[in-house]
Amino acid sequence: METNRIQINRWFDRHLHLRDGEMLKTVLPCTLAQRPTGALIMPNLVPPITTIERAVAYKKRIQALIPDGCDFNPCMSVYLTDNTDPEEVKRGYEEGVWVAAKLYMADINGKGGTTNSEGAVRNLRNLNKVFATMEKIGMPLLGHFEVAEKNVDPYDREVRSLKRDLKPLLKSFPELQVVAEHVTDGRMADFVAEANYKIFATVTAHHLLFSRNALYDGGMNPINYCRPILKREKHQLKLRKYVTSGNPRFGAGTDSAPHPREEKEKCCGCAAGVFPVNSAALYAIVFDEENKHEHMNGFMSQNFLHLYGIRPSKEFMTIKRQPSIIPKMVGSVHVFKGGETLEWTVED
Repeated sequence: METNRIQINRWFDRHLHLRDGEMLKTVLPCTLAQRPTGALIMPNLVPPITTIERAVAYKKRIQALIPDGCDFNPCMSVYLTDNTDPEEVKRGYEEGVWVAAKLYMADINGKGGTTNSEGAVRNLRNLNKVFATMEKIGMPLLGHFEVAEKNVDPYDREVRSLKRDLKPLLKSFPELQVVAEHVTDGRMADFVAEANYKIFATVTAHHLLFSRNALYDGGMNPINYCRPILKREKHQLKLRKYVTSGNPRFGAGTDSAPHPREEKEKCCGCAAGVFPVNSAALYAIVFDEENKHEHMNGFMSQNFLHLYGIRPSKEFMTIKRQPSIIPKMVGSVHVFKGGETLEWTVED
């Protein structure tokens, strides 16, 4: 029987880029319209959020733009570098400044593999004291597990990092709570689902809806270019299987990553990241197509929120089967699937 309404607890976005300045003002209302209770805010600004002082200031800038009566909680994260002080990480966590640490990988020359990841971590062994501290205090690590070396095929960078970085890390720190961010490779998803460690994963709507064919639809399509890059259909299908199965190790993280139009439309050096303005409805498409409506609440609103010290919301929201047109642009930002009509929408 067709389901026309999906009711879930108000959800929490486990991976969100809000940027800063005018871009923050432009994109924040789109997030709030999807009725999340809050989000894990990514720290890859310029300069990155590497200190308590910067994290406090950034959170205040976000909160200043949240309308009165809107209970959206921006949860902050700290950007790890080779020189991160474990005592600073511990103090920020214990004082409630941030709830997690974010790991971006860089190559030996400090060149990162995604937006504003220059100066990120070149060698995980440089952070052994940080990881030991995090393991002891129960602070989660959010990992962008892709190697950044240019000689590695972009479609293999996630699985290469799984072997080179993630598995040795978990073996060295078996009690460390780790979230593999925006998982795209079916082999990484298999590991998350089956490993005997405290390992979890966020998955985006765009990696569930699209395979790498979307990069070449009608010619090269930079609007759909993101990192990690879209993979073969077999990986997309593997993600859909785990996400809609009710497996509690997988949760919603939109990786909403806006860029100005001129950065997305570059013929060379196109910015990586997509900007979904209706993520709850996009996820609903997947659960509806797989006929797994009953598992959407866990994925969106419950799974592994305890890592961030968050309890599932007692409020509810409804996503209903009602056509809605996605805007092509929000300000100067291209919208994911912009101009298309969605079958689902978030009820006011």
